[in-house]
Amino acid sequence: MDSDYLQIGGIKKIIADDIKAETAFEEKGKIGESVVLCNKIINNLKVLKKLDGSNSTYDSLIRSWEKRKEDISTSGSQGLKKTGKQTEKKGNTSGLIGQMEQEFRSRITSLISDSNVKWSEIGGLEEQKELIKEAVFFAMAQPDVDVKVPNLRNILLFGPPGTGKTTIAKAISSNIEATFFNVPISELISRYVGDSERIVSALYTIAREKAPSVVFLDEIESLLRQRGDGNKNAGAVLQQFLSQLDGFSTDDSFVMTVAATNVPWELDQAILSRFEKRVFIGLPDPETRRKIIGIHTTGKGYKVDSTMDNIVEQTDGFSGRDLFYLCSEAIRNMLRRTNKEIMEEKEKVIGGSSKVTYRVNPLSASDFDQALQKVKPAINEEMSKKYFRWKEEFANN
Repeated sequence: MDSDYLQIGGIKKIIADDIKAETAFEEKGKIGESVVLCNKIINNLKVLKKLDGSNSTYDSLIRSWEKRKEDISTSGSQGLKKTGKQTEKKGNTSGLIGQMEQEFRSRITSLISDSNVKWSEIGGLEEQKELIKEAVFFAMAQPDVDVKVPNLRNILLFGPPGTGKTTIAKAISSNIEATFFNVPISELISRYVGDSERIVSALYTIAREKAPSVVFLDEIESLLRQRGDGNKNAGAVLQQFLSQLDGFSTDDSFVMTVAATNVPWELDQAILSRFEKRVFIGLPDPETRRKIIGIHTTGKGYKVDSTMDNIVEQTDGFSGRDLFYLCSEAIRNMLRRTNKEIMEEKEKVIGGSSKVTYRVNPLSASDFDQALQKVKPAINEEMSKKYFRWKEEFANN
């Protein structure tokens, strides 16, 4: 099956190249060359139909190109020049390649999401937040004299999972009222050869159209690992990313790329060099842990009938996500403890035959102690040391 996908992608690329070449011959009035390429395109479309029978568009595309070949053969060079623009539109813009481009644009547009995160909602990380806010400020503000300011456009956030990298990217977007593209790397990966590069190109084309924009690439290492891992298509996708991250000297539209990774050591060195800032988002310190625990308990209306100092001390090495899980488990423990009798009748409630109102009490130390028996930090001490070693060598924040 994988070989079929590779073959389909390769044939699509050949057709795309042949359409461009046929159009060039058409503009020069070269009938013989155009007819040859029409035949080649038709034959390749028939091969695609056999390999990818689920796509119902191939029959109409084949008829379209057969009609084009007939028109070219009977019209002569003058007629070809006269009718060329009409047939080009039918064979290209509304044909296979045009359809593919529209599919890519639709996929990218679906990744635009709302972002309402305020900087004040992010606990801790003050140094990192200030660095990023400064970069955005100088990119968006105007100097009082005619000078070219070197804008910071590409930022890599790295660190353990659950430390707030996605939240920071959302805060960048919402605070400058930018279009936010929340892009899981899986959305850029296609089983067909050549499609991933076109999807990446479509992403940045639309981002420039809707500027100011923030493109957030999560788990970037899954697509842009170091070369030589056996992925034959990695080079072409990498080159497309390099081109987009380098930007265009004549393009003044504001598009910031914020990428996140939990394993920065797996990134290709060429990609790594394109990020002007590589910012370490580490595990929260005690004061930040206190803020995060407060957000998920008292910030949601619960009372805490225990010393927060003790909870903070016991959660050394926890990420923000780990702390969320811990608080959620503590809340469930409190609800079980407070509503024992009601819980015994939970089958009736689940079945819809009974409606109940459960009681809420303050969270106790025992609720958190029980939660700590179940919720463990996502990374160990050795992994934490690995992040710090990479930070010392490559971070530049």
